[in-house]
Amino acid sequence: MKDYDVVVVGAGPGGSYAAKTAAELGLKTVFFERGSAPGVKNSSGCGLGTRWWRDFPEIMSKLPEMPSYRKADMIVIKVVDEENRLRLVYGTSGSDRDASVWTGGDLDRGMAGAAVYRKELDPFIAGLAVRAGAELRTSTLVTAALVEDRVVRGVKTEKGEEIRAGVVIAADGAMSTMARTSGMRNRWGGGCTLVPQVDFGCDGEKLDQAVGSAEWCWFGPFNGAYQMHFRESFHLGAGQWLRPDWDTRPADVIRQVMAIPAFRDFCKLVGAEPREFQSHMLPWLKEPVKSYTGGMMLVGDAAGFPCPLDAEGVWHACYSGRIAAQTAAWALERGGVSERALAEYERRWKASPLGLEHLFGKEFVELWDHSIFDPELMKGLIQLLLEYSSLHPFAILFDWSDAHMQNLNKHINHLMDMMPDYAGFAGKYLKPLGRGIDRKTRERIMLQAKGSLPLARRLPDQLFLAWTARIQAWADRLRGPREGRG
Repeated sequence: MKDYDVVVVGAGPGGSYAAKTAAELGLKTVFFERGSAPGVKNSSGCGLGTRWWRDFPEIMSKLPEMPSYRKADMIVIKVVDEENRLRLVYGTSGSDRDASVWTGGDLDRGMAGAAVYRKELDPFIAGLAVRAGAELRTSTLVTAALVEDRVVRGVKTEKGEEIRAGVVIAADGAMSTMARTSGMRNRWGGGCTLVPQVDFGCDGEKLDQAVGSAEWCWFGPFNGAYQMHFRESFHLGAGQWLRPDWDTRPADVIRQVMAIPAFRDFCKLVGAEPREFQSHMLPWLKEPVKSYTGGMMLVGDAAGFPCPLDAEGVWHACYSGRIAAQTAAWALERGGVSERALAEYERRWKASPLGLEHLFGKEFVELWDHSIFDPELMKGLIQLLLEYSSLHPFAILFDWSDAHMQNLNKHINHLMDMMPDYAGFAGKYLKPLGRGIDRKTRERIMLQAKGSLPLARRLPDQLFLAWTARIQAWADRLRGPREGRG
């Protein structure tokens, strides 16, 4: 006899949102937290972007009340060279929307979110679940899945208690005990990253003046790093794949960034003092693992859902938690929680925005693996990036080394001299992303180009599009055998 309709293991964002959704659907639900309260074991922070307003407005509307809240509406990229000199600062355009309503239109592009600490976010979402009717049990470590006839029927705690359920939702993180004890997997088999992070306290007013509502990223001949700002503090974090040939200590990765003079000057400006070093595992996969078995579904990090491009995982955890709870209600209503029945969960998340996020997972991971996670290649790519930046209108306007048009020609020719060395990189790791451009957008690009081709202007649009598509297909057929022989 089951004790609950749904047991959720983990009270992080994904587990708590799954419990909230299940309770709202009328399911008797309990969720477990191994700490004394949700968020107490997690002092890291997170950034919640624009799509949170679309999917979780009840969370976003309350963030300004949290002590660590800082609005985030743009990203600033800082590029340094081999001598740690700051060579380029580039920012995305900031958002001027009030970020309180999702319109479903063009105004929702870009970034209009917030940064908060998980120690504030986690208990807030858990509180939503409790108010919805879910039971929260803290200071309880779930140690195993109860498996009968290859179907998960509940969980076992460290005290030996067995709790039976119609469906189990595992939201117990990257090293998921539930995934391992149910037989779903033993290890990840690659694709994990280790993220070292330093938390700094600082003067909030000086931080306002220095960064405003921007988040920062650092790129150079080291692993890329992120700098996330809160009300009176900030994080500096980095990462690298866990693989046999990696002999760099996590702390050394952070030290490389902390040694950049521009970063040290920033710390002096805002009165920054390091107060905690953290390091945690994160799945960063080409595609999520199998996310279900008989009687159980995996959400968030347990399923390998973090974004394959930027490794952000909190939205992914909440979104998958909601789909898992909805699938649980669907399966229980039909009286079947077999592996075949819960395959519905994978069908649903793949058809959702979460699935769209992973369509180019392989291409994104390959791109990072052969750029920011390859320090030697990054040295050359940084120079290429700097040369591209020199073609920016303002760079040309304020280059007074010669007549402006002469400078423009010099920059273009120097860029073309560098391009052959990186043509292979672009063809192998950037061109595959072109598949993501949908047909309508691709045709619009081609028709814009048509206007600059005197002969093509006379052709009807549809004939021109058919002609260019045929030429592209012909070029791809010719290129294929050559690449294969190379």
